[in-house]
Amino acid sequence: MPLYTLTTQTGVLDDEAKARLAGELATFHANYAGVPKEWVQVVFHEYARGSGFSAGKPSALASLILLIRTGRSEEYKREMVQRLWDMMQAATGAPDDQLVIGIHEVPPSQAMEMGRTMPDVEGA
Repeated sequence: MPLYTLTTQTGVLDDEAKARLAGELATFHANYAGVPKEWVQVVFHEYARGSGFSAGKPSALASLILLIRTGRSEEYKREMVQRLWDMMQAATGAPDDQLVIGIHEVPPSQAMEMGRTMPDVEGA
């Protein structure tokens, strides 16, 4: 179920850097959440130079949005966001004012993967 959507300006991450970051995210999420790596999905989006803005000014803004099932504690998510921040900053070189990370949650009953409705989070 975890779906990572990363958005960067074209050219910030080459194909090798994308593959490396996708592998790091899959390993991190599998270890952190205790789920199989096969459940971790990563999608990269790029936007043209001049199409990203921060504070109303052109910027090489980078973002990561994570979609997960509801049921995890606030502490769990806070630590997760910090660790994701560190990974994204290392991969993109984005300064603090040009990096955005957020978690979206969906009830397991409203998500499907591999043809099955997702189970509730165990031990959350």
